Amino acid sequence: MTARLFWAAAAAALLLAVPAAASGIAFTGVAAGDMSETDAILWTRTADAASGEPASAALTAELSAEPDFRTTLFRYTGASDSARAGIAKIDATGLAGHTRYFYRFVAADGTASPTGRFTTAPLPDDPASVRFAFSGDAHGAWRPYPLMSRFGELGLDFFVFLGDTIYETGSTGSPPAFDPFRDPARALTDYRRKYLENIRPVGAGSAAGLEAMFAAQGNYTLLDNHELGNAQFVSGGAPPGDPPGAGASPSYEPNDVNGSCNFINHTSGFAALMQAYLDFQPVRERRVSAAGDCRSDGTWRLYFAQRWGRNAVFVNVDDRSYRDIQIADTGSRTDNPGRTMLGKTQLDWLEGVLAEAQRRGVLWKIVAISSPIDQAGRFGPSDGPKSWIGGYRAERNGLLKFIADNRIEHVVFLTTDDHFNRVQELRYLADPGDQNSWQPVPGAFTIVAGPIGAVGPDQQKGHEFATVKAASDKLAAQQRTAGIAPIGLRPGFPGLKAVFREGDPDADRLRQPVDFYSSDTFNYVTLDIAADGRSLAVETWGTDSYEPNRFPEPSEVAAPRRILGFSVEAN
Repeated sequence: MTARLFWAAAAAALLLAVPAAASGIAFTGVAAGDMSETDAILWTRTADAASGEPASAALTAELSAEPDFRTTLFRYTGASDSARAGIAKIDATGLAGHTRYFYRFVAADGTASPTGRFTTAPLPDDPASVRFAFSGDAHGAWRPYPLMSRFGELGLDFFVFLGDTIYETGSTGSPPAFDPFRDPARALTDYRRKYLENIRPVGAGSAAGLEAMFAAQGNYTLLDNHELGNAQFVSGGAPPGDPPGAGASPSYEPNDVNGSCNFINHTSGFAALMQAYLDFQPVRERRVSAAGDCRSDGTWRLYFAQRWGRNAVFVNVDDRSYRDIQIADTGSRTDNPGRTMLGKTQLDWLEGVLAEAQRRGVLWKIVAISSPIDQAGRFGPSDGPKSWIGGYRAERNGLLKFIADNRIEHVVFLTTDDHFNRVQELRYLADPGDQNSWQPVPGAFTIVAGPIGAVGPDQQKGHEFATVKAASDKLAAQQRTAGIAPIGLRPGFPGLKAVFREGDPDADRLRQPVDFYSSDTFNYVTLDIAADGRSLAVETWGTDSYEPNRFPEPSEVAAPRRILGFSVEAN
């Protein structure tokens, strides 16, 4: 049996394993996340089967090597909490490394949840291959996200749900969430509703949203702007304003750097939005301990690093909870060396993780960030001020220079947020005062993926290769005019092999900007690291975009197709 057939059969087995709800407790999906070599966080939600209202229930989480649970390897007890929208989280501990487990939850009356699966991380000395994917930006107007309906067939070790996992804005049948500053408690209820809507079917008889995706493999999740209201709360390190939570003025230059110990991340509105995120994502709940750093100390710790065998480390970064205020000016104010995206505690930690990985011979350093770090952030269709180069230039340059100066090789940054897919080699200014001193970070590049379903790709009405090429050429020209290298990997990028672009038979020979660009698709990116670590294969898979509030069934949308791809051989 081929690998694809195996995973298709396993996916079918999972669907068959979903039981009908009994008359007491009903389950709304399952998820596993934050996998290490020995444990994983298991998540589910319970509701009263008759009313659908959140319900508390005693639960047992069961783990097995088979989807039919002929043998139960582990049992863990816990409970869901109606006060937390009916969610339960159980830390499944004592597991074997690099092992695939099937899991489910069982209520006291015998009602069982749907079945999910996850894989634990390989041990640090294990020469294991690693296969994973990432995407983000799931706006409710594009539910039920047909792009993600066949994730069980991909055979992933893990998926990175990289930000904007919900949108607070309205869509047909779903009003916008309430303002968290005006009423944090009401906002908490509304944001929980938005998370739940993204999992469940749009209507009776419709396909579920992201429920199958969450169950198909283990997951890592990032926080971005829409989980935080897309207003003042998106900058956790900004001044809280007066009254606290109102937000400070982004036009008042003294607010650009917050040197006080008063932060948005200490307000009740921010706390409500973080609570909704923690409730509905399978993430660990732990606090930062950083004596002397009031920006970070005591906050929820969402950043971490996890080895995936001998040749890879996955690094999850939180660039929302600590950043200084987002300002509209992308000019000289954003060059202020005091401005921070990560906060000192997290930045020092990140640089230490990368340096230690290089020292230990880990070939691939995969860094997930929720805001683009490439040079496109100030030019063309991008999110400008909230990107690293558009709003936090000195810290970006310092981080990339640290990587270059310390010869930290094969750093790959993953991000979403811009709603179009691109790949770009990373460069920094050797002299921040000299715009002619751009230098490549050796072997480093970034991939921007997505959206899963959100505005942007639907605005490009043509899906022909020539239309997409015109858009990529326009962006590349803007970048060249600005004196920076255009999108893509240069033809001589070290180790670059087998470049593929749908519609371009000469992609590997030309290696032009369009060969690393897709602006008209909803998409995700898969990455495969070989067991010996010598190669990384990258592929974008996508579907043509469609209009909002159409709510198409998966059968109405073509299966994801390969849009672009390439591989990089390690030194």
